[in-house]
Amino acid sequence: MKRLFLAIPIKTNDNGFIPLLDGLRRQLAHEKRINWVKPEHIHLTLKFIGNTPNEDIPKIIDGVGEMLQNHKSFTMDFNRTGIFGSRYAPRVLWLGMQNTPQELYDLEEDTLSTFDKLGYLRDRQNFVPHITLGRIKELCEKQYFQKIVAATEQKSYIRQEVNEIILFQSILRPEGAFYKEIKRFELRAKN
Repeated sequence: MKRLFLAIPIKTNDNGFIPLLDGLRRQLAHEKRINWVKPEHIHLTLKFIGNTPNEDIPKIIDGVGEMLQNHKSFTMDFNRTGIFGSRYAPRVLWLGMQNTPQELYDLEEDTLSTFDKLGYLRDRQNFVPHITLGRIKELCEKQYFQKIVAATEQKSYIRQEVNEIILFQSILRPEGAFYKEIKRFELRAKN
């Protein structure tokens, strides 16, 4: 059994992501119950597959490879921050897109349909494309947190061409998850 997920890798060097994350961490350093992401682990999950028998992995690789023949590369622009949860009980601080490309929604829908056919049914959550910046267990100063989030400049932090997706294995360790690449898939080039 392997714990698998399918994701778009996100490049966090040579853009505004690291300064954004470092700035938020600095301003909120007193909040000890926020688990900040590690930049090397950043990805956009298309499908969390979960515990998967080893004998299913070739079928998954074939299914995803076939599905991707219908998809060309496209551009994503992560340019707005937000929270999941309420203002008074935020749970996740995230970076998302003001205008999510239709190609991403199409890729997500085809991914879910492919996995439905493979017996890995979709969950009931709506697809909200985002990159988690931090997971919030508890805040000591909620108003200050809200002020910092509201003051965060809404601009392009990551603008990236999506030309591949990766099937990852998530290996849980006491110090956090480790992601091992199982298979890299290329999207077709734009004409």
